[in-house]
This record gives sequence, C-alpha cells and structure tokens, in this order.
Amino acid sequence: MLKKFHKIHFTGIGGYGMSALAFVLLQSGFDVRGSDIKASRLTESLEKAGAKIFLGHGADQVGDAELLIYSTAIPSDNPEIEAARKKHIPTWHRSKLLAALLNERQGIAVAGTHGKTTTSAMVSLLLERGGLDPTAVIGGEVSYFNGNARLGKSPYIVAEACESDHSFLRYRPFLVLLTNIEADHLEHYGGDFNRMVDTYLAFVNNVKEGGTVFYCHDDPLVKSLSSAFRPKSLSYGLSPGADVRGDDVKIEGLRSRFRVFAKEKLLGEILLNVPGLYNVRNALGATAIALHLGIEFSIIKDALCIFEGARRRFEIVGKAGDVLIVDDYAHHPTEIRATLEAARQSGRRIICLFQPHRFTRTHFLWDEFVAAFNAADLLILTDIYSAGEAPIPGITSERLAGKIKERGLQNVYYFDEPSAAVTFLQGLLREGDMVLTMGAGDIWKAGRNLLSILSSEDSVITPEVTNPI
Repeated sequence: MLKKFHKIHFTGIGGYGMSALAFVLLQSGFDVRGSDIKASRLTESLEKAGAKIFLGHGADQVGDAELLIYSTAIPSDNPEIEAARKKHIPTWHRSKLLAALLNERQGIAVAGTHGKTTTSAMVSLLLERGGLDPTAVIGGEVSYFNGNARLGKSPYIVAEACESDHSFLRYRPFLVLLTNIEADHLEHYGGDFNRMVDTYLAFVNNVKEGGTVFYCHDDPLVKSLSSAFRPKSLSYGLSPGADVRGDDVKIEGLRSRFRVFAKEKLLGEILLNVPGLYNVRNALGATAIALHLGIEFSIIKDALCIFEGARRRFEIVGKAGDVLIVDDYAHHPTEIRATLEAARQSGRRIICLFQPHRFTRTHFLWDEFVAAFNAADLLILTDIYSAGEAPIPGITSERLAGKIKERGLQNVYYFDEPSAAVTFLQGLLREGDMVLTMGAGDIWKAGRNLLSILSSEDSVITPEVTNPI
C-alpha cells in the first residue's frame, strides 16, 4: 500500500505516535517532512535523522508531498489538510499508516486501557535481545533504542493499539496482548461503556488466522470476555490458572522480584527494576509473548533486569538532597491508584502534583477521581489540561480538590498554574520526600522546574504543612 508513495508529509509530526511512524518511514528510505506547532526533543531527533521540520501549520508546507498523514488531534479544517485535498493528495489518519505497516508483517499489537507503552517497550526489548530484530512503534521514549521507535529487519513489528477513537479496528495483527479494559475515552463511544467493550472484542477477533491473543487473567472483565475470543488465547497474570503466572512477589523498594511459571512449570525468578504490581503484570504479558516466540527464559530474565521503563512512566527525574522527584503519565483513576501504591513502597512521604487531563474524562470518571488519591500524603491539583476540549460547567480542578478533601484526604491544595504550585512546594518539602508529578498534559515541566530550583539552593526548607485550602 505504501510502495506507490515516496514523499510523505506528517501534520502534527511531534506527537509520540506520529513521530514514531515518521522515524520508521525515514529509516526505511522515504522522504519525510512534517509540521508541528512547536519544536520538541522528538522533532529535533527527526530533523537530525534527515526529516524536514516546519514549525506551525501552513498550506504551502505540503509542497510536492504524495501522501499526508494526520492524527486525531488535527482538525479537518487544518490548512495543510485542506491544501492536500485541493491538490488531490491522499490524506490518511495515522492509524491507516500503522495498519499498512502492521498488517503486512507479523504484527504484535498491545491493547488495553493501561500499560500499553510499558508493555510494548518490554516486548520490543525481549524480541531484540532474543535475536528477532523487531520494528517497534512505541507511545513513549525508551532508553535502549534512544527514542520511541526502531526499524528492524525481521517481519516482526510491535505497536500500541489505542482504543480512543475506534481506529484500532483497522489492524490485523498476528499477536494481540490485552492488558485490561476500563472506562476511558467514552466521549468517542457516546458515553456507552458496553459499546467500547464490544469494540475491543471486535479488535481482538481481527487477529490473523493462526494468530494468538494473550490476555491478563487478573482483569475480571477481560477474563470474562475470553470465552468470546475467536483466535487461540493464552492468559498471564498473578492469579491461579494463568498460563504464564507470577508468584511469590517481593516488593523491594522501587523494584520487584517474582517467580515465573509456564503451565505450572517453574521457569525461574525475575528481578524487575521498575516499581509496582502493575509492572509485574506487564512483564508477565511480555514474557508470555517472548516464550511463545521461542525466546529462552534466561534471555527474558536478563533483559527484564535491565529494563528501565519508558519516559514519563514512573520516571526518576532527579534528586535534590534527599528529595526525590518522579514523573508519571498516570491520568486515569486506576493508573493514579497503582502509581501512588508503587510510590508508597519507597517509604517516603508522597507529595502528588496532579494535572487532570481532558474535561470529558474528568466528567465521566468524576467519582473515581475523587477516590483515587488516598495513598498520597499531600495532594496539589492544577487546572485541567484541556487537550483542545471545551470546558464543561462544574468540571473544575478547584471543585475536584474540594470533593477529595470532603472525602477525608486533609492536605489538599489547588493552584490554577503549575508554576504557583512549584513556588508553594519549595516552602514545605522535607528531606526524604517524594514529589510525584502526574498527568498526560505538561505537568512534567513542573517537576523539572522544581528540581532545577532545589538543586541551586544550599538546603531544602522544611516547615510543617498548615492551612490546606
């Protein structure tokens, strides 16, 4: 499908999904150019690799492109899309491009509400260390291939399959890994959770003939759906009955140690240097796929021991004195709870700086957000990151902070701007604290700014916290 094109323009090239696809095409010999509203580490990496990058969107930037790729974030009246259509240049949603890559190869698609990026990164690492040389399209940056994509020479390609806008129904993978299913992105499903579940089932049953579905045995909904999976299926998890099962989990600060069984045969023990039970499950899913593809357990064990996680997935930003600053992409109540529980294993006081993401998500999951922060010692909320959405009356961070406090978490604060929260934090930090920035917007900048400020001071001031708002 792609062979008839050579010059390809990406509108919104700086996003994680778009930049990963652009990198794979660039490394495959295509002439890649693209635009975004601002420069970033990803656009700079693409430029160094040979892509032409434009800042801002403009009709003239389409030039002599033969194909234009756009993401869900790009409106239909974008000047580049309009220019391409006037010139009769084909315009594809990014999912159509990913489908063109995935469906022609031995595609391994990782789907689910949570854990897609980390699990995809783990699978990619295991296949690479196992000599299978995969192509990978990841929704986050990973250190071991210096970015969010790699081009391999084998037929295998690992990619995330996002349910957010139904677009994963384009994919015909060879293997699917399904981590979990929860309510999210309901604005794309008319607020109907059952409709979203049906869409997941349709995606799973799109697996190529002879393919396999790997599903998390610990997720009650996914487990209940497994009887409706048409392809062969294998389970993984921590609960009895899983085909690939973890047991005897020992949490050691911010790492985990656990035994692995396949069909109840003990394979050995894995030391995982990323925190939380959720990452143990992610590792078990990746292990199940690697074993299925014939990779020796000794290789799996050694690879997972060096796995450092993806950027913005419990990422250690740095330390100032003994104040540890961590950043995480968690933006759904389940992710928030899991991340806070992992943070508690450190033994530190947990100060959470959370920026809700999208008015619709905050609206649909309001009660779940109110109950999600119990494991934090102190919580600061900043204004909702809109991601281009219009405000919804009554859905505000200030009101959410009040409801969380009413539920019993006493140290709850609200600031409209992250910069104000950073200033406030400087006056209450103690040695041994963990500051955990969370959200899918730009809250990560606050943690880095705080680290810079604290690192330039001789000491951290530590007064007691009083008068929460």
